[in-house]
Amino acid sequence: MENQETPIYAGENLIEILGLEEFQKKEPDIWSVHHLFKVISHPEFCQASNYHGLIYGTFIIPSKKNLQISRNIFAFCLTPDRLYFIDEGSKVEKKVRKMLEEYDDEIKSPLVFLLDFMESLIREDLYTLQGYEKTLNDLALRMDQENADNASKDFLYMRNELNALYVYYEQLTNMAETIDQAAIQSGDKIAQNLLSLYIQRVNHLASLTHTQKESLTQILDMKQAKLSERQNDLVNLLTIVTSIFTPLTFITGWFGMNFVNMHLLKEPWGYPGVIVFCLILTLGQIIVIKKWKIFHK
Repeated sequence: MENQETPIYAGENLIEILGLEEFQKKEPDIWSVHHLFKVISHPEFCQASNYHGLIYGTFIIPSKKNLQISRNIFAFCLTPDRLYFIDEGSKVEKKVRKMLEEYDDEIKSPLVFLLDFMESLIREDLYTLQGYEKTLNDLALRMDQENADNASKDFLYMRNELNALYVYYEQLTNMAETIDQAAIQSGDKIAQNLLSLYIQRVNHLASLTHTQKESLTQILDMKQAKLSERQNDLVNLLTIVTSIFTPLTFITGWFGMNFVNMHLLKEPWGYPGVIVFCLILTLGQIIVIKKWKIFHK
């Protein structure tokens, strides 16, 4: 991806978007901070660090269209008088421009703008979770309609997506708590209030995600119980069939040998008698099995 040809400024140069090399050239002193260089150059997850009043970190935002594959990755650096977004693409630029168009008042501080930006990232997430709730209900209905085998892949995919969302919200909470410590040190009451509301909202989203994960686990347990019940029914059926036909196999096998000394072979009623005996034996076994099943219900 290409860097922006010109940096973007807003609110009397309070916000600026740069590529990685541009930021390095413009702020060599900040870039020389070893941990900052390590974090910004190799983003691994959403995180924030506070180094002597310098707040920096990275965002790895999962795309709501494909949580497991598509992600938006960029970094930020907040000084007392300026907020830098460090991005090699254009997605942050589009987001910031849209936010600036929606701003009614002047930007109070770079920190407040960063918090508004973080809030905008989760603004529509409640609707996303409601969509997962509907999907969860649909999957449960499909399972009740004995389509459990077809729904297995959907269950696994949804569980992975909910896990990704839950980890994402946990990371955002940790970020906000780190930034809150800096806001307390600076005495910025507006930022503290915004952070308090933001943390509550992210925790609420994490709680909803956790609840949906538990609901999905319960449905998976029900699915497994249904499969186990079907397997038990099949085993019981095979056991009944085996119990009925084992003595019949023995009898027919014995008389099928046609030994010359078997007196029933010479009697005209011999084979019909064996057939009648087998029928009576089968009927008796069926009656016993039915009574046994009733007794053990």
